[in-house]
Amino acid sequence: MLNSQKNHFELFDLPVGFMLDSGLLAERYRALVRAVRTDVLSDQGDETNRLLAHIDLAYQTLTEPLARAEYLFRLYGVEGVESGADEDPPSTKFVEEIECQEALIAATNRSDPGAALSEVLTRLAERGAALDKELHQLFADPTPTNLNAAREVVRQLQVLARCRRETEERQAKLLRSRPD
Repeated sequence: MLNSQKNHFELFDLPVGFMLDSGLLAERYRALVRAVRTDVLSDQGDETNRLLAHIDLAYQTLTEPLARAEYLFRLYGVEGVESGADEDPPSTKFVEEIECQEALIAATNRSDPGAALSEVLTRLAERGAALDKELHQLFADPTPTNLNAAREVVRQLQVLARCRRETEERQAKLLRSRPD
């Protein structure tokens, strides 16, 4: 039977770290779900549902990079960005949000706003990939200094994610407003 006391990485027999093989994670997720469904007797429906919910939560957490980072913070016993332990002054976040808004306004006002918004998304993806790589390096050596630096990288990734969502929304709105 599945040991639900394992951390999410142990559950999927993966090394603890920010970078992971998403294909291997998906493969092990499917195998665990199959094992729980075939292993459990039919009169243990509540236990099966509890185990499946635990597996799903672990999978969703590890699949989403920001959730995975927050989970790693908890494993290492430090407060993450979501816990409200943010030491950055609100003005830093505000400036980053304003810069995003300005980039979106500039892109929307260009002669080909669709292409300009695509360029913004490309830059955001490139910046996100660089931050993901940095986060991998910081979590590979989880010293207090590196974990503190990782919190800042996660905060930056959160700002990028919000900007990406807004850019995608503007792109969708632009596509809906175009005459066929």
